[in-house]
Amino acid sequence: MSSSLAKAGSSGSDVDAPNATIDEKRRKRMISNRESARRSRMKRQKHLGGLVCEKSILERKIYEDNEKYVAIWQSHFALESQNKILRDEKMKLAENLKNLQQILSGYEVPESDQDIEVSDRFLNPWQVSSPVKPITASGMFKF
Repeated sequence: MSSSLAKAGSSGSDVDAPNATIDEKRRKRMISNRESARRSRMKRQKHLGGLVCEKSILERKIYEDNEKYVAIWQSHFALESQNKILRDEKMKLAENLKNLQQILSGYEVPESDQDIEVSDRFLNPWQVSSPVKPITASGMFKF
């Protein structure tokens, strides 16, 4: 019996050895898992920080693009208004030109400028063409 006890005693420590190996493996696995979880949290936090930064950049870009859009829209609106005014003016000028062409079509236009007679009275309007009679006070004021 004593030999069987000795075997049992030695086998008991042998039984503890596999348990110790299992406990050591479990402890290493737990440490490895904790380290992996820590790396995962850091990676996630770094990714989240990048996303927050990207979000702020995109929000700033949206604001700038909206400002540009408003400026372009206002410019477009001003150009449309100016274009409408110019179209209306063009229509009025075209109508005036049409009227002038109708008026001119009723007149004969000489072939050359030599055929046109212009009075000296129109060329020198500051000169009086009729003889000047002096004004006398002989008969105007009688006392």
